[in-house]
Amino acid sequence: MWSTSACILGDMDRTTSYRISLALLVSVAITAGVSAPVRGADEGGILRMARVLPDEPLFQCVAAEEFTIAGLKLYDGMAALQPLGAPNSLTRGFGEDDGGGYVLTTYHYGGLEVDVVRGRIDRVVARAPAWPTPAGLAPGMNRAGAITLLGREPDPAHLHDGVYSFSGCPEWRGGELVWDDAENYFEFAFSDDDRLAFIRLIANRP
Repeated sequence: MWSTSACILGDMDRTTSYRISLALLVSVAITAGVSAPVRGADEGGILRMARVLPDEPLFQCVAAEEFTIAGLKLYDGMAALQPLGAPNSLTRGFGEDDGGGYVLTTYHYGGLEVDVVRGRIDRVVARAPAWPTPAGLAPGMNRAGAITLLGREPDPAHLHDGVYSFSGCPEWRGGELVWDDAENYFEFAFSDDDRLAFIRLIANRP
């Protein structure tokens, strides 16, 4: 049985991290380290290093392919939820952004929450090991295992109120530079016992 509740929601809290506008992009180096040659986003590990301009410092970003949980991607339509079957429960709220008022519907699947706004997936939150990212990063994993998959320690500059927040990395596809998730967020946090508490994908709405 689906349960429905309504509440008034303000804009969703967006953790501040190093934000980069695609309009400012001139050249990008995706590297395994400072001395690595310029190349596409093909290095190992979930966390990559990138820079917008050659004379700017490297910053951390998340590999583009990791912006998927349970086969869901940000901005997917409602049809993407069908393989998950009926949710355990359903909640609704209301908010307003630059596009006006909206209804926020959250689908709960037992350790997985999916927010839908205006018919598109707006947020995906995994809270159980059953919902890993493509590379295998999953809630419940100990810190050592998570760091192994991340490929490097997360930069503390991306840590805000206990949550790490990263934009997606640009990558070369067919000879063209593509940056699908430059303004979307990949976030995670560790619990008090040093285990991965959750992983979430958040769409950047105005």
